[in-house]
Amino acid sequence: MGYKMGELRNNSLYDRVNKLLVSYEWSDCTFSVCDKKFKAHKLILGISSPVFEAMFYGPLSTNSDIVITDIEPEIFQQLLNYIYTDKVEITSIEEAFELLYVSRKYLLDHLSEVCIKYVQSNVNIDNVITILNYPDYMQDKQLLSASLRLFCEHAAYLLKENKRIITSFCLQKILTSDNMNIPEKELIKFTFEWTTYYCEMNNIPVDFMNRRDVLIKNGLFQLLRFLSLSVNSLDEIVRSESSLLLPQEFEYIKKMLERSALCSNNIDTISTLVIPRKPLKLQWYLCHRSPVRSATPAIIDSTHNYVLCKLKTNKSIFINNLNIPSRMTPVLNFCNNTPKQYCENVSISLICASDNSVIAQYRYNNNVDYDSNIDIEFKQPCFIKKDNWYKICFHWPKDDNLFSFSYGIQCRDTAYTSNRIYLEFEDVFSSSDNYGSFLRGLKFCL
Repeated sequence: MGYKMGELRNNSLYDRVNKLLVSYEWSDCTFSVCDKKFKAHKLILGISSPVFEAMFYGPLSTNSDIVITDIEPEIFQQLLNYIYTDKVEITSIEEAFELLYVSRKYLLDHLSEVCIKYVQSNVNIDNVITILNYPDYMQDKQLLSASLRLFCEHAAYLLKENKRIITSFCLQKILTSDNMNIPEKELIKFTFEWTTYYCEMNNIPVDFMNRRDVLIKNGLFQLLRFLSLSVNSLDEIVRSESSLLLPQEFEYIKKMLERSALCSNNIDTISTLVIPRKPLKLQWYLCHRSPVRSATPAIIDSTHNYVLCKLKTNKSIFINNLNIPSRMTPVLNFCNNTPKQYCENVSISLICASDNSVIAQYRYNNNVDYDSNIDIEFKQPCFIKKDNWYKICFHWPKDDNLFSFSYGIQCRDTAYTSNRIYLEFEDVFSSSDNYGSFLRGLKFCL
């Protein structure tokens, strides 16, 4: 593939340099990357990178093919694209880190900034462990701090679901954190359990001493805050099958905890104890489905006693609050001056649509005002995995075959976009006569 030089001269400087990349005209150096050849131009590479300048114009310059063994061909092509066009298209966290390695190797500071900004703007629950798994020399301090905070905010869930993919690098960073949303007892039990998976992944025989060695050699054992536990929590850890404490260690820690309990007013004793990790406050966002048009009231009776809303998101989130309408005031209430409140009794189920597995169930039973909004807060945040449909089902018990009541509803937006997140909604009623949205909104956390 080639271009006539006359064609190149008629275009902009950007076009001329870009066409040199794909045409190989006047190329004077060759790179061999995993047996794939790349032709380039010494001058363009040399004015872009001090490493290439020394390679081609320094005292140790060579005209031989340059063999590169630590970079994949696709990433090296991305590097050349950036040098020739000043542009780069990053499509994943993994690609960003590979380009970050390349940019630091060839001292391309601007490309390093581009890679770091891409990771910072795309870090989320799904990839935060991938980011923390990279060793320290690949980390940026600001990026590491933000990623660690996100992990620690959702530590209880992430540790439970990702035991097999957390590296020793990652776990060490986690255990150095002073703020985390998980009890120390559970963190210690997880760390002990993790050693089994580490041994399996590294073909190490899984036995008590090998698992202890994993903790000690990786500097993890000393980061566990045993002295912030209660005696009961320590007993529970020792009784668990995964415990890696020696009998003498258990006795020593127990004596220290009992001593601190007896001398709780002694400042000198308290100062020797490890300070417990503090919980982190989560940042919750409100998703309000804007009304589009009015709809006929939803009639709930013994035949049609459920309402369904389907939900999908482009990023994994946690939800902890749903907003729905309360009942419409019965006509008789206006005539008889009866109470303005009633007892709302509804069951809420969160169901994964792909296999109909129940993620969470909650029973709401409270006195509320007629013609108002009801905020239903879950006892624990519920995890919604990206790109999967979930069903939120509101179900009223058939305690009385004659019951019937109405809810004022509206048709609402089927999509919500904000905070780099996109939510889709579908509304389903048990009665074909209803066309509206029972779920008015929710609160979520990234």
